[in-house]
Amino acid sequence: MSRIHEALQKARQQPSGSAQELPNVEEIISAGVETVEPVQAVASPAPSMPLMPDPAQLEALLPIESIDPILANCAKYDWPSSGKNMIFLSDNTDGIGQEQFRTLRSRLYQMRGAGPLEVVLVSSALPGEGKSFVSANLAHALALQSDRRALLIDADMRRGAGVSALLEAPTTPGLTDYLLGEQRVEDIIQTGSLERLYLIPCGRLVPKPGELIGSPKLSILLKKLRPLFDWIIIDTPPALPIADARVIADLSDGVLMVVNATATLSHLAKRAVQEFRTDRLLGVVLNRTSDPSATRYSAYGYGYAYGNQSEQGGESGRR
Repeated sequence: MSRIHEALQKARQQPSGSAQELPNVEEIISAGVETVEPVQAVASPAPSMPLMPDPAQLEALLPIESIDPILANCAKYDWPSSGKNMIFLSDNTDGIGQEQFRTLRSRLYQMRGAGPLEVVLVSSALPGEGKSFVSANLAHALALQSDRRALLIDADMRRGAGVSALLEAPTTPGLTDYLLGEQRVEDIIQTGSLERLYLIPCGRLVPKPGELIGSPKLSILLKKLRPLFDWIIIDTPPALPIADARVIADLSDGVLMVVNATATLSHLAKRAVQEFRTDRLLGVVLNRTSDPSATRYSAYGYGYAYGNQSEQGGESGRR
């Protein structure tokens, strides 16, 4: 029996109320010294030093441009030099057009609640329906929210300048240059005077852009960019005459179709919608809607169609 146990037994045998009623602590300690197995000596700890901050916590406090080489090294310009094509920079005082794009933005956030929605493709049935205008202003509306970064990609590589012309931004280096293996990701991203809005222009014109669109490098590019941005808006060629939009749609999370309400024939709009998988279609944006009482911005509108239900609202567009 150990000395600790003997000391405790001895304490219990003392008459109640005597001075020895409680165990003698010193006796227990001395008993414990004889029964405890010896252990290796442990070096005394070094003097206490302040803990270094967790690098991950430091990164969370810094703007992403300070910690990510792709955004830190992207080209910086002063575009746009005017606000004639951008709703939120215009001199219009009634704010109706701005509110319409905010409404479209909030609809997209509502859809995001139902599943992943980061990469949105914008297309149309035919040229001239206003898809580039909608793409540029939607991306700007998304970037206006605090702590939200939006990337606008000009994937309409057949005409040389779409959203780049709206923003008055350089068209090269851009998407074609990256897909050809001539530029790095950080070399083709631009930023201008619009805070948190980034642009990848179309790049230089090439003979067969359709072959580049089908390249695995486009999928790799989007995988690299997804973690850096809250939203990626891709402006593509029209869906009916060109297959590019259908190919890129499989790499996106959803498709917005822009339809000219005053010119696009109904059967062409329906054919364009059928070019995309049903689970990819987010809705249809009606551009240039007619309203006799409207101002120059509210003369445009949007409508969404979901299955057999529809919602009508206002969206803007001047192109």
